[in-house]
Parts: sequence; C-alpha cells; structure tokens
Amino acid sequence: MTGILDLELGSESLEKSAVDLAVAGIFSDEFPLRGGAGRVDWRLCGLVSGQLLAGRIRGSRGEALLVPSMGQLRARRVMVVGLGARSKYKLALVARSVQQAVSRATALHSPSLAMAPLGIAGDEFPRCAEAIVAGAIAGFADSAVSLRLRIVLPPAEMNRGAQAIAAYLGTVAAPTLRFQRRSARASSARTSPGKSQQPAAAQRSPR
Repeated sequence: MTGILDLELGSESLEKSAVDLAVAGIFSDEFPLRGGAGRVDWRLCGLVSGQLLAGRIRGSRGEALLVPSMGQLRARRVMVVGLGARSKYKLALVARSVQQAVSRATALHSPSLAMAPLGIAGDEFPRCAEAIVAGAIAGFADSAVSLRLRIVLPPAEMNRGAQAIAAYLGTVAAPTLRFQRRSARASSARTSPGKSQQPAAAQRSPR
C-alpha cells in the first residue's frame, strides 16, 4: 500500500508550525545561523549553535542532526540538515536537500513536517518551486505511510508560491501527491504535538 504526500503552504514562521518535525537547513560556511535555522536556534537557546561548536554537525551536505524541541517550538522535534557551502548551492542541490529531508522524515515515521525553503529566500520560492516539489516527490517515493509536508512562506509570497506549485504539477504525473494551500490559522488549529527526549544524530538564491 502506498501512502499519500499532502503538500501544503503556510504563512506562519517555521517555529510556529504545528507539526511533528520541523526541518531547518544550515550552510557549512555561514555562522552565526540565519533564517529559519537562526530562529529555531534562538528558540532552543543556542542548542544548534552549541552542536556546531562541539563538532556534532558542520553543515556539510547530507548531514543531519535530530534534536528535541523541548516545548520551545510547536513541532515536537527538529531536524537540522547540512546544505554544504552556500557558494556551491545550486538548484540541483535544493532538490537533493529536500529529497533527503523528506526521506529521513518517512524513515522516522513522522506524520508531518514543516520547512522553510531550504537555503533560499522566501521571495525566491516561485523560481525554485519545481526543484523543491520534485525533491519532495522523490524523497517520498515508495513510502507506505502518508506524510503532511508544510512549506512555510512569507504571507506576501503565498499566492505566487501556490501558482508556481500548481504550474509545475500540471506538467508531471504525481498520483501520490495532493496539494492545497492552507492558512496560518489552519495550521494553528491543529493539536500541537508533545515533547521529545534526547538529541540524536540522524539568503542568496541558488542558480
């Protein structure tokens, strides 16, 4: 039996997404942390920065670190993923990063995850939508369990983001994917997951 990938957009910030797993990307050559990773790190009182300084994660491409949210985010857990060097972060790597994040989420049996566009500014999402959605579809391939993937964008980019996704989906066959735009209110109305346990290892636009 094949699961369903429910793709949705949200206008809330990553730390306010009511999901099981929040995903934040970090570059190997960018510190202090910025964007979604910076906000998550602040909410966690510097936990991600501490893991970087301790060498548990370096931001190298393909790395991942799973940490509990300790009730500081609406998500139960946080997965920090390495994106490599910012100067080398191209569209193909955007797709690969999303693919790996979604694949890891399914391996963790996570029912829902949220991410800001990994490594790109929210206003660049329409140009990168194809790579992001293609990566999500590839990462979800052959999954037997369903997953809700929420991509958070600035409110001003919601319409353009939805149009870009719909345009891409009109060109590909994706029978296991359902797409709908949801508001921040729809996300906040969901029951917030509880707390987790211990940590575990698990923007300039690309061209």
